Amino acid sequence: MSYTDGNLALKKKRWPVTSQPEQRSPQLKTRRIPVTATPTHEALVARRMQAIRRELARRRLRLMAMMVGLVLSVSAVFCVIVYRQARILEMNFTAVAMEQQISQYNKESSQIRESLAQKTNLDQIRQQAISRLGLQDPARSQVIKVYVPDTDRVVYTSPGSALADDEAYLTGAFSAIEAYFKTLRVNLEE
Repeated sequence: MSYTDGNLALKKKRWPVTSQPEQRSPQLKTRRIPVTATPTHEALVARRMQAIRRELARRRLRLMAMMVGLVLSVSAVFCVIVYRQARILEMNFTAVAMEQQISQYNKESSQIRESLAQKTNLDQIRQQAISRLGLQDPARSQVIKVYVPDTDRVVYTSPGSALADDEAYLTGAFSAIEAYFKTLRVNLEE
């Protein structure tokens, strides 16, 4: 097969020969369409309007679904907040009820203590202790009065008392304690 590029003065170029047979492109078969099969202008307009209506219906449905989802999500958040507040309020009522119950128990306890104090007769207890247990009133010689000073007193040892010998150190400590008690007796006698 020869190939020309449109200029006859040029030499013809030849295509290289291939071993495969040449493939032909399939031919399209045409057929005649009757006029009644083609849509009219009104039918085309009706199809376009129907497509537009479908698209608008899809958009409305999508918008409606988004609005319902938004309302549900806001409602869910509101329900969670209300539920938490209800739980807090319930716990608050429980705490107030417990406080009232504790107050009531304290009142009952104080009333019981008061009734026990009123019912307790110390003279009767003393008589029973003397008769059953053999207790007796102390004699005057058995009563000991203890004087407790209002202020504290600190006695320091002299700085030279820290000797190397333990016995000497203990003797110094005993003398410091003895001096403290001697000054204490002097204050008691005054």
